[in-house]
Amino acid sequence: MPKTKPPAGPHGNRLLARLPPEDYKRLLPRLKLVPLEFKQILYEARSPMDYAYFPSRGVVSALAVMNDGRAIEVATVGNEGMVGLPLLVGAKTAANRAMVQVPGEALRMGEDVLREEVNRDSHLRRLLIRYHSAFLVQVSQAVACNGLHSIHQRCCRWLLMTHDRAQSDVFPMTHELLAELLGVRRSSVSEVLQQIQEEELIHYSRGKFTVLDREGLKIGACECYTRINEEFERVFGAS
Repeated sequence: MPKTKPPAGPHGNRLLARLPPEDYKRLLPRLKLVPLEFKQILYEARSPMDYAYFPSRGVVSALAVMNDGRAIEVATVGNEGMVGLPLLVGAKTAANRAMVQVPGEALRMGEDVLREEVNRDSHLRRLLIRYHSAFLVQVSQAVACNGLHSIHQRCCRWLLMTHDRAQSDVFPMTHELLAELLGVRRSSVSEVLQQIQEEELIHYSRGKFTVLDREGLKIGACECYTRINEEFERVFGAS
């Protein structure tokens, strides 16, 4: 039977873990632990947002969606953050599609609860403002990366960022889905992944990636990976 009660302490989500214990205890009855299923859509772009999600395990992709249905990843969220940031500034509809990239679980908070926390200038509101600042750097860096860097560099960056957030060396992914996330042809992704696998940086089998050599991936990645991490460390400290 799936879990429905949140843990006694916010050990999974690093953002909630920064709250004073009394604040988390106050919010505890209004949080619900929910599963994140592979390729689950939490919101469609331009659709209403009823909840915010604080992942404790798993990875969620934010995708910019075009009118013709094409999409490209502009950010990822793991246990360092929250899905549903537009709610922080009073928006009621999603700017992007939010899709689960790596399965896990999250603490879910109702839109009305988050709005109350924002209006009362709580510790959570101040934390989310700081997170929002770092998240915007991730989005802007992704835009630059998608336009300026090679598919090989972008694949290495994606693998590193997903590895960081998945909290595991092994995570599910198909060539088709990765091509969609990167906004490129499947054949281009397959060619690059074959090269990365031959370099023994990863292993791919039956829809799963296994990271074998992080340092090698860092060498192959562009500066965007380091830039995004540096911003999160600047805003929150290297914890």
